[in-house]
Amino acid sequence: MRRTIAQLFVSAFTFAVPLLVVSSASAQPNPCGNLQAAAAGQCEIRTSGGCEGYCEPVQFTAECSGRCTGSAEASCTGSCQADCEGECNVDPGSLDCEGSCTASCKANCSANCSAHANGSGARAECESSCKASCDGECNVSCEGTPPSASCEAKCEASCEGECKVEANIDCNVDCTSELKGGCEVQCSTPDGALFCNGQYVDIAGTMEECKNWLLTQGIDVEF
Repeated sequence: MRRTIAQLFVSAFTFAVPLLVVSSASAQPNPCGNLQAAAAGQCEIRTSGGCEGYCEPVQFTAECSGRCTGSAEASCTGSCQADCEGECNVDPGSLDCEGSCTASCKANCSANCSAHANGSGARAECESSCKASCDGECNVSCEGTPPSASCEAKCEASCEGECKVEANIDCNVDCTSELKGGCEVQCSTPDGALFCNGQYVDIAGTMEECKNWLLTQGIDVEF
């Protein structure tokens, strides 16, 4: 039966929570690493017995997006927007911002990775990381851009996501490789690995410290 940390520890932390909340508001580092309480959503601790199957690039997009913050280059966005608007103006209502961004971004992953990675294995890893980044960045970039928006607005948002992936391709490959190794190690330990909203969390402290911090933020953790 699945239980939550909140259910198990609610009585023990009834009087401790105010102290822990004050502590978390101080300069002390977050034991859950880059995870922000507002974005944590549903968290789950996975252990052996399928845990390593979740250590894939698509589970690292949130963490790597926080680490790889290079801006889209003007040469990329300019060229991309011209092509995008040319296509959109033919039938303005048919272009979906996120769909266009994701498709174009993923189509460019092969060419971009050929220039950034040596060997078939490295290229395959690069492409996997790149495509996962496309999903994440295009979703964020196109959020709030409705189908009714102008071609200029839709293409601007679409190209921002696509070109940001291209600008951060080396960083994302390194980040994905590092997190995959860390995730697999965590899965092999008794503490397991933490995933929030399906995304792997590279914790900075111990799992116990991270669990306690999440509890003080009112976030349930399944295990």
